[in-house]
Amino acid sequence: MPSIIQALLALSSLLSTAHSLPHRSSNPIPSIPLNQISNSGVAPFPYPTTALKYIALQIGTQNYTCNATTGTYTANGALARIFDATVYLTNHPTQVSSLSRTYLDLYTAQPCSRWPSTRVPADDCCEDLTNLASLHPLPVLGEHYFSATETPTFDLYAAPGHPYLSAKKLGDVPAPSAADVDWLYLVGNGSPQNTIINSVYRIKTAGGVAPGSCTGNGWLEVPYAAEYWYYL
Repeated sequence: MPSIIQALLALSSLLSTAHSLPHRSSNPIPSIPLNQISNSGVAPFPYPTTALKYIALQIGTQNYTCNATTGTYTANGALARIFDATVYLTNHPTQVSSLSRTYLDLYTAQPCSRWPSTRVPADDCCEDLTNLASLHPLPVLGEHYFSATETPTFDLYAAPGHPYLSAKKLGDVPAPSAADVDWLYLVGNGSPQNTIINSVYRIKTAGGVAPGSCTGNGWLEVPYAAEYWYYL
């Protein structure tokens, strides 16, 4: 088993290296499909006013804890692997609407996704297996996680210049399906660590919704996938 994991990580390293290689496409970069949701309510999305840097596909889990008093789950952050889908979706724009669902189906087909680990390397291994199972594996960009202060963090360590975003949520719109987590709009929170990227839209979500009720004080990790559109 260790040799398989080492081989997998080596392949992932090669995918990360792809960011240093030139990519060319004669196709225009897709426009963010905000017209596909009811963009209204308390926290609607603004349309982007800066340049798009990356379109990412993220796979992982939305995490929850059970509130024994109310008998419902409370959101407790997320953990996801970030893959660069910019070139792929530029060349295959019709798959903007389906890529998240495709990857979620691949992820939940992996035995490791049924028993999520609290160890990041083990989670990454499962997500990398999912990526390698796709017809067109995507380069690794980095990690999405919540800090000790429950701050959503996007660490694109595999990208040139090491883009980093410690963020706060400004927009929250229900997904077209109640079975999928909300679409979100996040911006930098003023952290001195932030560099290159300044905002991100979470769209085209698939999965990630907790059951409607729970008992006890347990926790739950719900698999999800989504596109994250990063802007300068």
